Amino acid sequence: MVQDHLGHNVEIPDSLYRVVSLHDWTLTVMAHELGVPLAGSVGRLAPDGNYYIRGANELFGLDFNHIALASVHGKLDLERIRSLKPDLILGNVGDVARLNENLSSIAPTLMFDPDQGRPPFDLYREFAGWLGRSERFETLHDSYRQKTRAIRKQLANNGLTNASYVVVILNSHDGTFSVYSDYGVLTTMFDDLGLQRLPITREIPSGNSNIILGAEMLDALDADFIITPYLKRRGESPDTFAQDLDRIAPGAKNFLRAFDRGHVIAFPRNRVYPTSFTGLNEALDTFAHILKEN
Repeated sequence: MVQDHLGHNVEIPDSLYRVVSLHDWTLTVMAHELGVPLAGSVGRLAPDGNYYIRGANELFGLDFNHIALASVHGKLDLERIRSLKPDLILGNVGDVARLNENLSSIAPTLMFDPDQGRPPFDLYREFAGWLGRSERFETLHDSYRQKTRAIRKQLANNGLTNASYVVVILNSHDGTFSVYSDYGVLTTMFDDLGLQRLPITREIPSGNSNIILGAEMLDALDADFIITPYLKRRGESPDTFAQDLDRIAPGAKNFLRAFDRGHVIAFPRNRVYPTSFTGLNEALDTFAHILKEN
């Protein structure tokens, strides 16, 4: 018996065989990484007309050849979920809390709330405990901590122990910049490595993950490391940030130290936004390679 994030006591079966996840890049990603047997997941419609599992597809190659389509995101299909005969349903509070009673009539339903201000991997640990996967979580966490310790030594050897970082997305349609205090595994990783956030991040209002700045505030982004996500499905690439910056703020790269040092690092968004150790370790490997090269 566990208490979910709606405060409901939910009885979890001793053995799980057919779990249905109603959110892809949070619940499906975490459940799959923990080895939970998924019978189905929500999906999203891709530009090519096919459905895909955001985050889980990019991180693990998971698609609807492996598990069933339980619903389309934002369009819950109770009959389709019922037909999958789940022994447990996982739902995000922000998406399906209003349907908790309907879902609980199909199978025991756990409601997870990722937007409660707690560190994402603390929530992941709690989620693993709900599903009897604490040992698996701690194994993954210990491996990540070992790798983090090695890279902290690498930072020290490079004289970057107290280096600064900022996570930023350039909004090319209006020339503004979104600066993030929280961005998936990226901010988790750089905080764990001991890097320092820029002062501008302290101006982000409580309860918000980002602040939008105009191009005239570009000097506030002068960090040792500029970190930017990109989205392949929008045609973006690792070079998109630099190319858009040249167009919106010509010459800006001449006074941002991260460009001079080769410390502008782009990460594929759907691999680093979900809470997963797979994404964390990939990001760590990328960062370690940048340190070695520079």
